[in-house]
Amino acid sequence: MSFKENLIRVMAEKKISQRQLAIRSGVDRSQINKLINGKFDKSGGSSIRTLQKLAEALDVNPEELMGTEIPDKSGLPDKSVADMLKAFTSDFADKLQKLEIVEIPIRGIIPAGNPAVEEEIDLGVVRVPREVVEGKIDRVFALKIGGESLSGDGLHYGDNVLIDPDAPIIDGKIYAVRIGGTEVLARHVYKENGHLRLESSNNEYKRVLATDVEIQGRLIYQMRKL
Repeated sequence: MSFKENLIRVMAEKKISQRQLAIRSGVDRSQINKLINGKFDKSGGSSIRTLQKLAEALDVNPEELMGTEIPDKSGLPDKSVADMLKAFTSDFADKLQKLEIVEIPIRGIIPAGNPAVEEEIDLGVVRVPREVVEGKIDRVFALKIGGESLSGDGLHYGDNVLIDPDAPIIDGKIYAVRIGGTEVLARHVYKENGHLRLESSNNEYKRVLATDVEIQGRLIYQMRKL
């Protein structure tokens, strides 16, 4: 039997009118009327909650009302209401966790201009959604941009960037690099004939060709200065 037929049958057996069912369940009477006329709500979460309320008000199991046609009419998977609610709760919890704000330490200033000697200093923290650093929160760190060589990428003096030291080298991506053991800068990195070509996105800065380059990490996220 369909959900509509089951609902009408159970209401008749319990001798409950639409008005009484609405009062007992908290479901609007107009919605109950739609259900009795075969217009089951197709929005998954709403369908489950409505089904639960009606089943409780009628003192029956939700599965007894669902019948065989509910999955086709509502798009709900062929599983118990308890399982669907458990999956919904788990998914909601995962989304909340990803929205959680985490703090990443700012380790220093990375020149995005002419090469300079890097001094690692404590500049506080930046706060980003957990999903940005999911799976790598223990290794990423933040740097503050100290120049305008990457202005073409929307990176300006004072902006903060997140660096992943374990990210592989991909041609064209932006990396924090150390040259000659002392000088550091942020540039687009390209592999070229045994050395690395470092490019800016601001025409005022020349490309750099170097063999003695240490990759500090790849830029994975940027935060504009307010």
